[in-house]
Amino acid sequence: MVYWLGRRWTLPWRLALAGGVTFVGSQVLHLPANSVLGMTLNMSSQPLPVQAIVLGLSAGIFEEVARYVVYRFWQKDARSWEEAVYFGLGHGGMESALTGLLVALTLVNMVVIAQAPDPTALGLPEGALEQITDFWSMPLYMPMLAVAERLMALVLHVALSTVVALCFTRHRIWPLLVAILWHAAVDSLAVYAGQTWGPAVAEGVLALLTLPNVGLIVLMRRALGRRSVVPA
Repeated sequence: MVYWLGRRWTLPWRLALAGGVTFVGSQVLHLPANSVLGMTLNMSSQPLPVQAIVLGLSAGIFEEVARYVVYRFWQKDARSWEEAVYFGLGHGGMESALTGLLVALTLVNMVVIAQAPDPTALGLPEGALEQITDFWSMPLYMPMLAVAERLMALVLHVALSTVVALCFTRHRIWPLLVAILWHAAVDSLAVYAGQTWGPAVAEGVLALLTLPNVGLIVLMRRALGRRSVVPA
């Protein structure tokens, strides 16, 4: 999709790459911050709604501020709807690629351990064998849910990228605040639903939230304006 849209809209690869770099850069700060928050607030002892809200706000602040900074200081010409969409695809695509890589590495490890004549002789940490058993007994629909989640996350990143871009066409900061709060709301609801009702319900919640994300993308098409040179 990134390749096809880049060709159709005559957009440079560096814009999608900038979106991917934005995600990586945000996580360089986001993940250590979550560790500090976990220790400072003793997150494991907090009620689930508090955990969900804190984690959601953390994701919203770091990722949306990172988007804003990159638009402000690096991608200074990316102000049209097409450019914002392309940037968001790079951001979400990088997240999906890294998540897929981690899943692939986990699968390889599980296969290697399963092929071992005596897994208990591998010196695995306590509880690892139970986790391996849970992995292989996972329902077949779970991988499909994971793929659906990545697609819905991609739509979210595209929507948020268009909202943050509005800061620079309207010369206002409120779109950044809207992006932070909406990102936090989506992540918080997903965390709460997943921990309370399980992954299937959590994906259903994300599916419902994808509808307003699509609406945001369509709305931002008019608010941002189109590129001056776009092939028919």
